Amino acid sequence: MMTTARMLRSICLGLLTPGLTHALAQANWPEIPLPEHARSYHIGQQMDLDGLPMRLTGFATRSTPRQTGDWFVRTLGQPLMDDQRDGQRILGRAQGEHYLTIRLEPTPDGGTRGLVAVTHLRAALRSKARSQEERARWRRLLPAGTEIASLLNTQDGGQLSTHLVATNRHGEALNAQRLTAALQEQGYALERRFDAATDTKAHAFGSETGAITVLMRGPGKEATAVISRNALGLTSIVLVTSVAVETTP
Repeated sequence: MMTTARMLRSICLGLLTPGLTHALAQANWPEIPLPEHARSYHIGQQMDLDGLPMRLTGFATRSTPRQTGDWFVRTLGQPLMDDQRDGQRILGRAQGEHYLTIRLEPTPDGGTRGLVAVTHLRAALRSKARSQEERARWRRLLPAGTEIASLLNTQDGGQLSTHLVATNRHGEALNAQRLTAALQEQGYALERRFDAATDTKAHAFGSETGAITVLMRGPGKEATAVISRNALGLTSIVLVTSVAVETTP
């Protein structure tokens, strides 16, 4: 069974088309209908994954993937793409300045779990450039040779969150030092640092053996980073930030 995170990544890789808050707020996102009796849930009100602005809605229904897919075809019109991949039915079509992707997979009880992604095509061109600039900025802030594995921005209500995954071959201590300095320049203050190699509290907090966990806060924002090194000498930096933003009514 594919997790929501894997479905999200798969959608981004499978789309046919070549600052987050402003670009997504201007997008005039269409409302996509769901089958009757479907139970829906939002996965981030607004999202930007590696420069691809989108909105996601997950849902579950008792009808089969074939029945659910046929309902979408009747409701939305003939899709540009109707494919079977990895046990899923995938529908895709353009709608004005947006591209819709619907992924359907069976559930153990014979029903369907689905994910609807709406991507804004025009905003994607502008957002891609901003994403590349943000990636380059983090490469400059972190130790030399750092690679940015993924960069995800989401806005849900009044919270703008960033999830950054980066890797390099420097030690945990140097990475923690450079990351802390970078966040301090952005108005964060160090609240706690747990070193799993020497601090027993770090194990209670849930850090991996040898990992360093950094907690930082600032006015209306907070950041958590976990820095760990594997047996091959590759260090990963996982950073999650959350910033309160003003929303227009």
